[in-house]
Amino acid sequence: MSSNAYKKPMSVTGVILAGGTSRRMGQNKALIQLGDDSLIGHVIRCIRPFTDELLLITNTPNEYAHLGLPMYSDIVPDAGALGGIYTGLMTASHDAALCVACDSPFLVPKLLTYLISVLDDYDAVMPWTCRENPANRNLDQITLQTLCAVYSKRCLPIIELMLHESELRVHALQERASIKSVSPEVWQAFDPDGISFFNINTPEDLERAERFYRPPM
Repeated sequence: MSSNAYKKPMSVTGVILAGGTSRRMGQNKALIQLGDDSLIGHVIRCIRPFTDELLLITNTPNEYAHLGLPMYSDIVPDAGALGGIYTGLMTASHDAALCVACDSPFLVPKLLTYLISVLDDYDAVMPWTCRENPANRNLDQITLQTLCAVYSKRCLPIIELMLHESELRVHALQERASIKSVSPEVWQAFDPDGISFFNINTPEDLERAERFYRPPM
């Protein structure tokens, strides 16, 4: 099937993870202004068209009350992003969740549409990136983009076991679950520069984002 011939996406719950400590930014990065909105505001705008249910996973709900979103604290404390994904799946009304980070303001709608559309019977769909030459696919150079990904509730028993074993690496799901990994050759048809995977973790990242930012049309 060609990259442009995908079917209508299934219904998913949008899950935004806002559980990081933002140490390198020195403030809550989700609420930092970029152009005409906060980082998390841009994320909300990007994913709202894909779902009739949008959830925020946070342990500091007072900071986000103004957004008017349903909020849930981690069911399993101190379990990082894996715990956030678990909470999102547990509380989602739909059978699948599009999970994204609160500091990814450049999510590309066409890529999100594609990821949702190819979940099918897989447990999850994750793009991967390569730090060096994409043709060189050594495992130590490949990064699964676990917070620009779609997860089925079929992942829940697997994640529960991982949490019980204190295995908190989200990418370890690929060793236990049926994962559709999306290569650069595929996702670049929708997001040529991979800007969907750009996270803002440092002041330098924010400076780069400000240079790149263009107001939505």
